[in-house]
Amino acid sequence: MFVTAGLFAGTLGIGGGIITVPIMLAMGVHPGVVSATSSAMILFTAFASVTAFWIFGLILVDFAVVAFIVGFCATFIGQLFHRQARQARSASGRDFERNSYTAFAIGAVVLVSALFMTVEYVFSIVEEPEDQGGMCDGLRF
Repeated sequence: MFVTAGLFAGTLGIGGGIITVPIMLAMGVHPGVVSATSSAMILFTAFASVTAFWIFGLILVDFAVVAFIVGFCATFIGQLFHRQARQARSASGRDFERNSYTAFAIGAVVLVSALFMTVEYVFSIVEEPEDQGGMCDGLRF
């Protein structure tokens, strides 16, 4: 199932997490495990992408440094807020963790990503409709 998801993600140019995360949540995998698995996948794909861009000399180093710092800080702050939100007290004063926040956060990110991808695609069609080719452009039947 995940090989197929990776094939579609690579073919369509979307992040694999948009496909694999909802599948894992639907399979009943714990939201923390889903988040960790998705993060591990992103680590390897991002490293491969950065390496390829570095080899071809396409990285703007100053922009990459700023993006890394902003991403690191935003991740750190987001983890602090998320950890605080998950820690809750019941009416009896007992501590427990609310894993539903993790599932809802993952769902919100996937939803926003899907919306942005749709808007970007619509804008690309409106701006240059003649340049939108399909997978079978060069084939003759």
